Amino acid sequence: MNRLFNLVNQQDNRQLLMNTIRNGRVANAYLFHGPEGSGQEGFALEYAAMLNCQSRENQPCGQCPSCHKMKTLEHGNIHLVFPIRTGSLEKNDPPFKNFGPDDMEEIQNCIRKKAENPYEKLCPFDGKHIPINFIREIRRKIYLTAPEPGYKVVIVFDADLMMEPAANAFLKILEEPPDKTLLILTTSNIDAILPTIRSRCQRLHFPALSTTDLGNHLRENGIREDRINLVMRLSGGDVRQAIQLKEADLGRLREMTLEALRMIAIWKIDKVYDLVNRFVTLRKENPDEFDRLMLSISFWFRDAAILKAGKPESDLVHADMQIEIRKFVDYYTELDAFGAYSAVDNCIDLISRNVYINLALVNMFFKIHNRIQPGKSQ
Repeated sequence: MNRLFNLVNQQDNRQLLMNTIRNGRVANAYLFHGPEGSGQEGFALEYAAMLNCQSRENQPCGQCPSCHKMKTLEHGNIHLVFPIRTGSLEKNDPPFKNFGPDDMEEIQNCIRKKAENPYEKLCPFDGKHIPINFIREIRRKIYLTAPEPGYKVVIVFDADLMMEPAANAFLKILEEPPDKTLLILTTSNIDAILPTIRSRCQRLHFPALSTTDLGNHLRENGIREDRINLVMRLSGGDVRQAIQLKEADLGRLREMTLEALRMIAIWKIDKVYDLVNRFVTLRKENPDEFDRLMLSISFWFRDAAILKAGKPESDLVHADMQIEIRKFVDYYTELDAFGAYSAVDNCIDLISRNVYINLALVNMFFKIHNRIQPGKSQ
């Protein structure tokens, strides 16, 4: 079975989409939804390729002119809508009126990255909204004659980020779609989509990937075997995040985790407050890395509890730090690993609820230190 884009499983959904083409039952509009990284955006692109493939079998064939254009997202029938930086625009202004040549080049770079990796987010300049001008521009284009044979396909990425006027404008397109035009909305937050839009779309849910599927995909992308469990946990099943966790990132995470544990165990007050300040700075400058560090410390104590209980080593998340964790458990003979694990998880929860981060971290470090209880003198 051919695939134009490198997508992970979701075989049931793929078969369903293929059947709509074979049976001539393509709907006017679809709403692809599911957790981040489950593949709804990539399958929207794949479906567009299937519909416009010039082969009568094995769509997309990957060989015809249409497939070659789809592979680089340069097909004239495909219209992509995505969050952008918004500014002051008049009613009839194009959405990119305030973008200079460098800005437009950056957008093209983002589209190229999306073509290479369908799990990549298409969100140049960290755009927060889809403005009404973007929808008006698309509406103008799709009511024109298609530049190429086949279906005109509009794909709205992160459709939940349509501003209310944009959503209402899109609703008008849904109510009177042009012939041979397919509208696909993708979202990881279906509840944020207007009910009137949801009711006019055929919904297709993309569940989170299984650990087996994600693990196999990571192996194919060169992730070390002893780090696959960690990458899967840190990414939360999101393929995009998993692939972004390169070896260098994991090596740095390993060192940061070990250093934090050393400073907590020794407990020199000036060092502890220095550690708090470093954690706070990290959260301001790189919140994703901060989240990964907190999870890494949590997983460390989870793994320590597993080894302390004599459970299989294959269950470890930090498989690449098995030797260090074993030494830690053997040295701190009265370690309350589960208590330390709970302290970290509680701190993560408090920070997510905007509790004063410095206080939450000091409290977490103190609780961890008290649960380490060394069996030997330092």
